[in-house]
Amino acid sequence: MKYTKAQVYDLLILILRWYLAFYMISYGWGKINGEQFGSFNQEILNSPLKEVDKFNLAWHLFSLDKTFNIIVGITQIIGGVLIIINRTTLIGALILLPLLAQIFLIDLAFTTDMFGHSLTIRLGCMIFSDILILLYYKEKMILVWKNLTNNTSTKFKYKWWIFLVLPIFGLLTDFIFGILSFPIKLLVNWLTK
Repeated sequence: MKYTKAQVYDLLILILRWYLAFYMISYGWGKINGEQFGSFNQEILNSPLKEVDKFNLAWHLFSLDKTFNIIVGITQIIGGVLIIINRTTLIGALILLPLLAQIFLIDLAFTTDMFGHSLTIRLGCMIFSDILILLYYKEKMILVWKNLTNNTSTKFKYKWWIFLVLPIFGLLTDFIFGILSFPIKLLVNWLTK
């Protein structure tokens, strides 16, 4: 049985989709159940802060609040599942690309002293795989881009000077939200004491 070039490319993209899905689901699950992040070595935990290397310090800080781990883990799992379903492949790839970029930067900043560049190289390969998937479906991506950017404007026309005062209104809006959310902040502080 002879395969065409198009079939080989399609199979390679399918392999990349499953490659990303495997790692995203497993890493995501690791974040949710606490297998990723955290420093459990008592010697390190009892050391003065200035003596702790940046890897262990970062991993300890990431483990202090589970919110980051759960949100990133769930997002990785969702992206991993979406990328293997044909109808949602592009959504999965678009979800995973910024997530992988963020993880790449975290690993570049905090793991290279401990593990060398092995993790950043792996994440670079994942980002490259994600980009290849998006490029493979470039016709659909161009269509999505056109739909998202074509004729998007305000519903009404405004005078030019309105755009000069909009930054002031933006700051006022932030001030108003600050006042309106103050009772919520007090309640949260009272509940978490």
